[in-house]
Order: sequence, then C-alpha cells, then structure tokens
Amino acid sequence: MNNHLAPHSRMAHRTRHWRNKTLSLLASLSMALLASPSAQAQASRLDGINYIPADIDNSVLVVDSKTNTILQKIPDVGQHPIQLKALPDRSKIYVDNFGLAKMEIAVIDTNSNRVIKRIQTKGAPYATTTLTHDGRYLFFSTNLSVVQVIDTQTDTIVKTFPMSLLPQGVEISPDDQTFYVFYPSGVRAYSTATGKQVKPYLYVGLLPAWSNMSHDGSKLYGLNFVGGDVAVIDTQAWKVTKRLNMGLLSYPISGTVTPNGKQLWVCNINAYNMTVIDIEHDQIEKVIPVKRLPVYVGFSPDGQRGFLSDLGPLTQNLNLIGRALVFDIFYALPPNLPGNVTTYDTSSGLQMGQPLVTPTGPLVGVYF
Repeated sequence: MNNHLAPHSRMAHRTRHWRNKTLSLLASLSMALLASPSAQAQASRLDGINYIPADIDNSVLVVDSKTNTILQKIPDVGQHPIQLKALPDRSKIYVDNFGLAKMEIAVIDTNSNRVIKRIQTKGAPYATTTLTHDGRYLFFSTNLSVVQVIDTQTDTIVKTFPMSLLPQGVEISPDDQTFYVFYPSGVRAYSTATGKQVKPYLYVGLLPAWSNMSHDGSKLYGLNFVGGDVAVIDTQAWKVTKRLNMGLLSYPISGTVTPNGKQLWVCNINAYNMTVIDIEHDQIEKVIPVKRLPVYVGFSPDGQRGFLSDLGPLTQNLNLIGRALVFDIFYALPPNLPGNVTTYDTSSGLQMGQPLVTPTGPLVGVYF
C-alpha cells in the first residue's frame, strides 16, 4: 500500500512547492507594482493634455484641453518646430524641426517636460514624421533627399536611405514592411528593412506635400497643394482611383484621419475651410468654414473634439495677395503675432468656446 501511495505523496509535495513559489512570485510582483507607478498610470496622467509646437517661437506649448489653458511652455526645442510625434506609451515626444540652421529632431520627456536629447539629422526634416505601429522606429524625410530612421529605444539614427529628389510625406503600412514616400508630383514604395524600392513611381498630382493612409493600409491620400485636390491611391492595384476636388486655389495643406479611421479632415489654407471626407466611400461629407487661415486639425483620442491650429487674427479675411504673403508658414510669419487653437465638436462641426491664443504659428501637435 505504501508503494501505491508514494507517487501521490510526491505529487502533492511538488504541487505545494510550486504553489508556494507562485505565491512568492506574485507577492514580489505586487510589491514592485506598488513601489513604482505603472506605465499605464503614467500615461493616463496626460489625459486631456495637448502638446502644440509654436513655429516662430521655437517652443512647444503644454495645453490643458479641458480648461483651454496653456500650462507650460517648453522653450528652445529647435528651429521652426513643425510637427510632433508621440510614442504610444506617451513617454516621449519627437519634435520635427524644419529650420536650416539647426538640422535636428528634439526629444521631449513628458514626465519632466524637458528636452532630453537632440538628434542631428542629415538635412532639415520635412513636416511629416511617421512611427512604426509598435512605436519602435521613427521615419522622416529631409531636404537632402534621404529618409532617416530613429530607433526610439536608443534615440539614435540607425538607417539612412537615399531617395529621389525632394522626398516629402512618409507613410508606413500596417504590417510595418513598406514605407511610402511622396515627391513633388508622385509616390514610390520601399522596403522598411532595406530601403529598396518595391513599387514603381506613380503620378499623384501637383505637389502632394502632405499624405495620409487609411487605417487598414488599403488606401493612400495625396493632398495636392497646387493641384487643389486629394488623390485616392489603391495600394494593392497601385493606381489613383479617385480625385476629390477641394476647389480652385484651395491649397490643401494638411490632413488628419480621425481616431476611428472613418474620416479624413483636410485643411484648405486658401479656402478658409476644413473639408471632411468619408473614407469608406471617398466622398466629401461636409465643408466647415473657418475665420482664419487653417493649418492643421488634430483630434482627442475619443474623436469627439477637433483642435484646429490657425495663423491668428492677422490672417482673418485676407485677400488673395495677402494670403500669398503668409503661405510660407514655416518662415514668413513675423514674431510676436498671436495664433489660435480652436476646439470643434466633430459630430456637428461647430466651434466650442473661445479660441486659445498662442504664440506665433501653432502647428501639428499631439493630443492626449
């Protein structure tokens, strides 16, 4: 009988042993979690906080979107900060500086709201930077006709891909295998691993300086600044399937896909409006008129609010000649002239409250 029961006794002993080890491990893990805030808790403290670059002021504004107030100004982030890009965990923000004197991307630590590193780039980064979907790599183009890649874990440049002349907008496929580069009249596709071209040049239009991609990666949108239209590109068939007319001399300068992926909002700087495109059907849903030259609209994570950056009261109701004088928003605006960030209800398209007054040239932010 003892021989028959011995295996069960040994099994019970092993079970108690592993149970005790598991409980010990869980206790240690619980203590570690109590000792330091989780990444989720650190990220959630930024709920409702927006970071907006002020181009001429060379700063980044920290804005409480719930109270519509500026909490802090992060100075000296570089020269002509145009666009910000945040990691998925919100721990760091990358500042795309378009200035020729300081060719760099600055890194902001959101815990301290300080610049913790300046990454020297080969040429001035253009106004569009794109993260791989896991947040590991940041792709950007420069005016020296290269696309460079930053490893966001080490904040160093790990790849430099030679491109054709004057690469502009960069988009990355959902599987992170392909990146698309827009040029003054077209687009090419490349391997993210090697930089080798994988799709031929495709004509898009007249100066597609800004681009967007649908969430499923099936479509690219090229905003033709001079052509005044938005070209819809089927990424599988590799052809332009539709053109959405924004209006003669409308100058679509930027576009943003809503968080749910259903709409593309386009800022037409010369037409004083935001045009809302239904992505499923590639049709214009509505046109929202604005009072001042619109530059970029970003969204709250739930998509219920849009935050429109504009070039301020100076640009209200300008004639065609006056508008032309301020179109070069990266350099032409004189200092000490206020800009605005205005909140909109995305379902109705109506303005919410009064505009937030900012330093000169609020542009492409991140919105938590």
